[in-house]
Amino acid sequence: MSEATRGLSEDAVRRRNAARSGPDVPDEDDDDKSLASQVRDIEILARRLVNDAMAGQYHAVFKGRGMSFDSVREYAPGDDVRSIDWNVTARTGEVFVKQFVEERELTVLLAVDLSGSQDFGTERKSKRKLAAEIAAVLALSAISNNDRVGLILFTDRIERYIPPKKGRGHVLRVIQELLRFEPEGQGTRIDLACDYLSRIQRRRAVVFLLSDFLGPEYGRALGVAARRHDLVPIVTTDQAEQSWPRFFPLLTLEDAESAELLALDVGLGRNPQIYGERAHVARQRRSDEFRKNGLEPIEAMASRDYLKDLVAYFRRRAARP
Repeated sequence: MSEATRGLSEDAVRRRNAARSGPDVPDEDDDDKSLASQVRDIEILARRLVNDAMAGQYHAVFKGRGMSFDSVREYAPGDDVRSIDWNVTARTGEVFVKQFVEERELTVLLAVDLSGSQDFGTERKSKRKLAAEIAAVLALSAISNNDRVGLILFTDRIERYIPPKKGRGHVLRVIQELLRFEPEGQGTRIDLACDYLSRIQRRRAVVFLLSDFLGPEYGRALGVAARRHDLVPIVTTDQAEQSWPRFFPLLTLEDAESAELLALDVGLGRNPQIYGERAHVARQRRSDEFRKNGLEPIEAMASRDYLKDLVAYFRRRAARP
């Protein structure tokens, strides 16, 4: 692997080399077979995680839009007088009360960042693959509760929108798009994704926004989306983005979004310290935006069990008064 591609995960490098190789890329049948295998593997993994660890967690947090009227029945001692249906009572001469059921169905939207920085990964798994797995777990959790699931893929533009629907076949299509879609853009515009979300989804929805949040100013648009929807930021990160990657003595770094190259020597000066300080500032700025807009993020890292982070978040949410 060349120095310029260090930091890209194996699956990212494979996609990148295939795109550059022109007529020598594998034939379409081989690609389809590989994709089908990947979709099946992620579905099996996600379904096992949903059944084993997420059972009840999702439903406990996202209970629906409230209560909707179902029917009336005759009043019985102990019934709340506030539930009396006065129109039916006046018409029949008998006291009737209203009955309600939980309005369970929700709309869940997965907004997933496919910008160039999402291909980064010093583990075997890129941030993009990490986001795809988490999105699959959330999608399967949603359809198991009869919710509708939709998908927004974005970079510095809106790349693809799949309207919310129900069913396993629809979720498999969502997972397939997450794995195979090749974006046109390389940059990150979280503000644009939030503005688009506000336009296409008028009714309140549960929105999981999966991104590394490495991009230009997005605070205002994030705040607007958070007021209209139940917005849950999921931050995808890599260990090498937190502290200096000491296992690389000499580095040629390539900005995945601008293609700018930078050569660095670990042994020179205060490079590791400066790197760590800048990483801390970036994390703090991101945290400030979340806090200012009343958002509690989920931090997910490729080298860590993200399911524990998801379950911990759902339990904290369910425990709120």
